[in-house]
Amino acid sequence: MKILIGKNAGFCFGVKRAAEEAYRCIEAGTDCATLGPLIHNPQEVERLRQAGIASVDSPGEVKPGQTLIIRSHGVAPEIYSEAKRLHIPVIDATCPHVAAIHRLVREYSAGGDAVIIVGEAEHPEVRAIAGWAVGEAFIFSDPKEVSGRVLPRRALVVAQTTIKRERFESVLEVLKGMVPDLTVRNTICAATSQRQQEAEALSADADVMIVVGGHNSSNTNKLYETCRQRCARSYLIETADEVPVDGIRETDCVAVTAGASTPQWLLDEVVNRIRQLFE
Repeated sequence: MKILIGKNAGFCFGVKRAAEEAYRCIEAGTDCATLGPLIHNPQEVERLRQAGIASVDSPGEVKPGQTLIIRSHGVAPEIYSEAKRLHIPVIDATCPHVAAIHRLVREYSAGGDAVIIVGEAEHPEVRAIAGWAVGEAFIFSDPKEVSGRVLPRRALVVAQTTIKRERFESVLEVLKGMVPDLTVRNTICAATSQRQQEAEALSADADVMIVVGGHNSSNTNKLYETCRQRCARSYLIETADEVPVDGIRETDCVAVTAGASTPQWLLDEVVNRIRQLFE
């Protein structure tokens, strides 16, 4: 059996940075809580919880003496204001790439541009980006959602960092015919594009494709969608216990990739489980 492992699999820069901030707090003995799950990976979130870092839904839930960690997805300005009002220390682990989108949205919307975000409306990153707009922000995840909408004549369009490039371009194509003065900023993370392209290549060559990551992770699910279009025997799993033992043959070429929220230790466990199958 041949095993191929994606070079771009696992933690992206922003998630790795946020996780490192959390573990520094643990090492320093700082009592911390994260605003929402730090990353979209249940196993890593549980690992952090056992180490003493819990998750809260709002600054108001932070206990006296605790420090609040802002996750890589970022938050709306109101969250910083509320934390300041409640005298809660904040460690801002917003991905620098996401923070740059916040600045773009604030700058253009303050100048009179409407804001259009191509992404999933319920994703925490998208909700945070919309929060930086002065006025209304339009959110579209599909070209069909744009049809029939009345849009301003002048707008800035940005992308959720983990959206598929094809999805962004398809929505953009419709917007160009509807908004006369459209400023386009392709804010898809380069690491996301690299991971998608690598997954395409791996799944095209593999007999079995394993995508490791949280079922609640947007970018992991997009990777899985990409892989199953090219490899019929594609599987999305969270842990080594979910490796499809009956779906892998000794003569198979097995390729493995992982979402941006998948820690290295979890990826290693999956790869080791696959290697053990025919030893």
